[in-house]
Amino acid sequence: MIPEVKTMGISKLSYDFDDIQIETLPVVFHVIHTGSGDPNNISDEQIASQVDVLNESFLDSKIQFCMAKRTPSGVPTNGITRFDGGVWSSYIEDGVAQGSSNGIEDATLKASAGCWNPDEYINIYVVSEINGNNGQSGTQGYAYLGPTGDCRDGIVALYNTVGNVGELKQGRDLGYTVVHEVGHYLSLYHTFYNSNDCEESNCETQGDRVCDTAPGPSTSGCTNVCPDIEGTNYMDYSSQDCKIEFTEGQAIRMHESLQGPRSLLVVSPACLPVVDYDMTPTSAIYQDQWCTPYQDIRVVVVNQGVLSIPFVDVTLYCNGLEYLETIFDVSPGSYSVMFEQVYVEEAQMFEVETASIDSYPDNDYASWPLETVQGDLFKLTADVDFWSNEHSWMLLDGDGNIVMDDNYSLNEEGLYYYEACVFDDCYTFVAEDYAGDGFCTIDLGGDGTCDIGSDGYFATINQDTIISMPFGFEFSDFYQDFCNTLPACELDYDGNGSIGNGDILVMLSEWACDFACQTDPNNDGVVNVRDLLYMLFNVGECDVEIEDDFSVSTYIDLVVDDGISLAGGPPIIFDILGREIDKPLDQLASGVYILKWKNKTKKVFVQ
Repeated sequence: MIPEVKTMGISKLSYDFDDIQIETLPVVFHVIHTGSGDPNNISDEQIASQVDVLNESFLDSKIQFCMAKRTPSGVPTNGITRFDGGVWSSYIEDGVAQGSSNGIEDATLKASAGCWNPDEYINIYVVSEINGNNGQSGTQGYAYLGPTGDCRDGIVALYNTVGNVGELKQGRDLGYTVVHEVGHYLSLYHTFYNSNDCEESNCETQGDRVCDTAPGPSTSGCTNVCPDIEGTNYMDYSSQDCKIEFTEGQAIRMHESLQGPRSLLVVSPACLPVVDYDMTPTSAIYQDQWCTPYQDIRVVVVNQGVLSIPFVDVTLYCNGLEYLETIFDVSPGSYSVMFEQVYVEEAQMFEVETASIDSYPDNDYASWPLETVQGDLFKLTADVDFWSNEHSWMLLDGDGNIVMDDNYSLNEEGLYYYEACVFDDCYTFVAEDYAGDGFCTIDLGGDGTCDIGSDGYFATINQDTIISMPFGFEFSDFYQDFCNTLPACELDYDGNGSIGNGDILVMLSEWACDFACQTDPNNDGVVNVRDLLYMLFNVGECDVEIEDDFSVSTYIDLVVDDGISLAGGPPIIFDILGREIDKPLDQLASGVYILKWKNKTKKVFVQ
């Protein structure tokens, strides 16, 4: 069973099940008995048999389990604790209370018995009774679907349902109660969850949210009222003799949980023996969006031993290059190591290795995927005057959210620089001058009137000019719209897939624009009535086919691969602002371009 607790969010895996690696998760059993000689004080052998059952049941799902070998404080352990619940009369009579039932309250029992860090250990509590059911037909075990953020997180099971040796309950003697609850713990619903029909319209949002488990009510015995459904799944309520599997979809969902809300279990040191020296990389922090071929990567390494290490060499490998950092006097604990300007372009992963005195070298290596999105480099220059506190700027995305902004302190003057990444979106640049006199280099007489102005703001994307304020420009507010995205077709400025009122409004917002204009379809350098007439003539559905399956490559590779030059002649080339480039293909500078030919449009990256 699972308590009514809201599940944590899970991210969809971006790779196939065949690519998933086996993950080993640490478990600790807390036996809450009522006396040393009572049958509910189960043996170490019975607990070990439960771990064996878990490993056999989850093997095809690429998940394995180990008995914890170290406590949260780094002390050796066999992964079993024992607590005499006889100190509570309510526990002796009714066991643990799930919800408002009789017995000792769930959170109280777990905290008293010894809650080990629930982020790094799977806490399994073995109890004498649940809700005073005397071990009969009521709740046999329960778990929380997703982390609770406190000691409630974990699994509870009746003592006579744990493992497959010892004094076990009939019909519960195969160890599948704990298997079932671990499934809940790793974000699986019952196969029959919220499903009374034999069909569902959307398997990702209905039922158990897994598409390769059949919908329908709970199975009785080994049969189901729905045709072609058998009670073979561990997450059904079928008889234990029927249960043999988790599906591949369930396995993926469990691994999604291990990548998301339960990710710390995967890197927990709990399965490692306690030794004198043990250095290992445990995590890495990097930007998932970047606009230059280089970025800084921060790696966390941990001395999990009990003694200090004089020095540790930490090496990062990426794109065939090596980056070395050395840390000294490494006492037990975590250390952050920064690798600056790592070349990451087109890299799919990076690796980290530690070299030091080490009693346990098996964990000296780790690798991480580089799942990054490449953006474009936005550079802003401002000529700031003596009254800089009057000025500020911000960049809004297509939804009106502020993605960048800055202001200046009093009496700051000179050239100001700002760099950041922008991605496929439309933006609005806003500059504000609270005094209303613009940027000013010289105010003769100090009367607040600008006599000699400056260059104001100047911005580029990948060296293409998108913002340029004229010399001595006076303003209170300045706005400039631009897009760094490929429209659905040439005139679809609002990106809705057709040419209509929204696109006309975008054009009117740039009326009389004569520099870096987004809406200048005839490319004569100014937005005027000729462009509007052209827009009105083409109102309707876009007539170009957009293909998104292009590879990040050189334009030459793209042209050759798609046979552009052989089918319909060479393409028309535009820069990111939509301006036609009158240059041969082999003379283009590095940057982002839009190629149009016949009825196709593609965005390409020139290296």
